Amino acid sequence: METTGWLFDLYPRDDGLALWFLTTDGGLVRLTDAFAYTMYATGPAAALARLADHLGPKGWLARTYYTEKQDLWQGRTRTVLALELAAHRHLPRLLAHLGTLDAGLEFAHCDLNIPAYYLYCRGLFPCVWYDLEAAGERLAQIAPREEPFSEDVILPPLRRVHLGLARDHLVPLGRGNGLVLTAEGRSLELAAADVPTLLAEFSRQLERFDPDLILSDWGDEHILPRLWEWSRKHRRELSLDREARPPDRGFALRGRSYFSYGRIVYQGPAVPLYGRWHVDRRNSFFYRETGLEGLAQLARLGQMPLQQVARTSPGTLITSMQLARAVADGILIPWRKGEPERFKSAADLLTADKGGLVFQPPTGLFTDVAEIDFASMYPTIMAVHNISPETVDCDCCADAPRVPEDNYRLCQRRDGLVPRTLRPILNLRARLKSRAQTAPDPDTAATFKARQTALKWILVTCFGYLGYKNARFGRIEAHEAVTAFGRDKLLTAKEICEARDYTILHGLTDCLWITKEPGRGGGQGAPLPGPPPHLSDLQDLCNRITAATGVVMALEGVYRWVVFLPSRVQAGRSVANRYYGVFVDGTLKYRGLMCRRRDTPPVVGRLQEELLGRLSRVGGPQEIGSVWGELQEVAAEYRRRLGQGRVEAAELVITKVLSRPVERYRVETHTALAARQLQEAGIRLAPGEKVRYVVRDRQGPPETRVLAVPFLDDLDRYDTEFYLELLERGVEEVLGPWRLRLPAPICYS
Repeated sequence: METTGWLFDLYPRDDGLALWFLTTDGGLVRLTDAFAYTMYATGPAAALARLADHLGPKGWLARTYYTEKQDLWQGRTRTVLALELAAHRHLPRLLAHLGTLDAGLEFAHCDLNIPAYYLYCRGLFPCVWYDLEAAGERLAQIAPREEPFSEDVILPPLRRVHLGLARDHLVPLGRGNGLVLTAEGRSLELAAADVPTLLAEFSRQLERFDPDLILSDWGDEHILPRLWEWSRKHRRELSLDREARPPDRGFALRGRSYFSYGRIVYQGPAVPLYGRWHVDRRNSFFYRETGLEGLAQLARLGQMPLQQVARTSPGTLITSMQLARAVADGILIPWRKGEPERFKSAADLLTADKGGLVFQPPTGLFTDVAEIDFASMYPTIMAVHNISPETVDCDCCADAPRVPEDNYRLCQRRDGLVPRTLRPILNLRARLKSRAQTAPDPDTAATFKARQTALKWILVTCFGYLGYKNARFGRIEAHEAVTAFGRDKLLTAKEICEARDYTILHGLTDCLWITKEPGRGGGQGAPLPGPPPHLSDLQDLCNRITAATGVVMALEGVYRWVVFLPSRVQAGRSVANRYYGVFVDGTLKYRGLMCRRRDTPPVVGRLQEELLGRLSRVGGPQEIGSVWGELQEVAAEYRRRLGQGRVEAAELVITKVLSRPVERYRVETHTALAARQLQEAGIRLAPGEKVRYVVRDRQGPPETRVLAVPFLDDLDRYDTEFYLELLERGVEEVLGPWRLRLPAPICYS
């Protein structure tokens, strides 16, 4: 049989992989392909021979043989012993046994994800069209019809069903909550009072629509595990999968909490399906960022099944890309990272461990300011300067050029693994950005912009993983080399700007805010003089910086005006990432404001957004007097609504993240009190999960100070004074810098 198919899903079965393809006529084809998981052992020849003799009688391996692989760190080929598994199910026992063996042997390719390893070895990419040839149910030949790194991703028609909950997700299914199923524009609510009836109706609807994609809200944690648990309890068939004999699996009812970059993060459980997709919008960072087309693109680039990509982190995805590159190049992938940080003196640490460069801005309001950015600065530095764990201070290039400040050498003979991985991603992101700028309509432009943003997360994470202690291909010296080049290039850009009579107002790692004639006194006093920088002059400036640094410098835009805000703790000091402004085309940009924080009540965030929207029509500080009364009336209306109790409960919700188990809170903070309310109602939250509540009476007894979501139906009052204080802080944050520009003193209350 010959056909054309889009690689939709894959997962291990017996001694191979089950592959599902969507065909051009909307049909489905399931094929299998044999795949032997192979790992490698390195060490003395005699030890390898003993290992082969030792493992042979255990029945875990189909065969052992010697082959050649490349050592990442030494850059040369080595003779290794290949251990080819007889079946995938033997992998856990084999790994457990290898971990008990004496030192002297090292193992590689041991703990790779099986579907991803299959894709690496076969050179296949999910969500790509292929010409297929099948022999019965077995895949005989496969050839791609499209380039996996193409900027165009066109999904085949997908039959879709949406699953959601009738009430807030914290109300358990079956204890006051119901299931809502939506398909073909119609919604059906299934009450959970009669569980057998609900299961029967749910299964009937699945069979009726036979969806390719189940798109859910809270499906991973609150819906599918509960339905599966009920189906076992009531002995009712629940055909979630298309696979006739899906692998045995347990459905976790809880996720896991872990510490990352100074904060506690909660990751929900995963419930992928076999032969059809399940994507939980609430449990997928990449879906929220890029939508389904973006997920398909990332599945291609990472060579991972789409359902796995939907639930993974940018770090896991870039690691998969690096693993694919290593397998394609015949490089041994170490089982456990074995490259420790090299010794440094205290003086060396002071020189090397600096991070990015920041020029602290003056506080106040400035006009005619241009923002210029390095495009993908750190990833480009890695690609241009060949920075990779194995290329820093290599053994083969004693006279290689040195890294600024750090004085590391960079290999001139080998092209590093990390740069080889990054270059196609950088190229694709540049093409997506170009398509977004030339798109024929806003919706198409938004799609391309979202997808390039997803690639930006991957590229940024790749830099972070260079310094991550558990990264497969991480090394702190490589991380330090990147930041050293970054500081050097930002200083070079600063000097070029100043040589052309620009003043640097602000600099932050990879971007600069520049102007020709800044106002005196840090933005105080009369309107700023001088015309806006001419666009052609700015473009020429960017071209000169690009030529001097090797990293593309682009014009982000020219601000009509921009405000650099002071610290809330030290009023005389600015904060590097707290500012807002409007470009000459009317586009707003703001960072670090209350409306960007998740713990800000929606009513305060909406007030700030409305004030910013009206300010965006102001041409400059000389015009503020004409709209000041309008801005004050907007703020006054919000005050009136709050004071008169006319604000809906949902507008008052504050969202916090649990930093520890509820039992370990010693101080009766609002977060702790809300979490205890939930716990007393039988709802337990893990560290890293969000707690939402409304402040009822902050001076009252602990049990009445807050009311947790989902109990807002019982909200009889809220603390007006508390919310008015938050509102005033939001008003002051936006309007405070403008009061100094008013033509005459105006009483502000």
